[in-house]
Amino acid sequence: MSLLSLLNDIKKAIYDDPDTPHKPGHDPDGLIGGIENLFGMYGDKNEDRSVRPASQDPMGDPGESGGQFGNVRPASEDPLGDPGAGRRNVRPASEDPLGDPG
Repeated sequence: MSLLSLLNDIKKAIYDDPDTPHKPGHDPDGLIGGIENLFGMYGDKNEDRSVRPASQDPMGDPGESGGQFGNVRPASEDPLGDPGAGRRNVRPASEDPLGDPG
């Protein structure tokens, strides 16, 4: 969803509220203008600001070889291993003697 689309959805929600004095072209206390200014801080309203996939991140993949964090390895290669694997004192959460705090 682009920011422009989100802005339009927010304005529509405000305009559709039966108790609001805000209507298209009528912004008595500047609420709509303030919201538009907030969204306008992020670039031209005609620009496509859709969320792009991580593969198109201009900062790159922090774990990618040669990147800023080139030494990042997958969890499967963690030299300390899985704390629950083969350790006798680690039990699954379902066996917690204190129960579920939630």
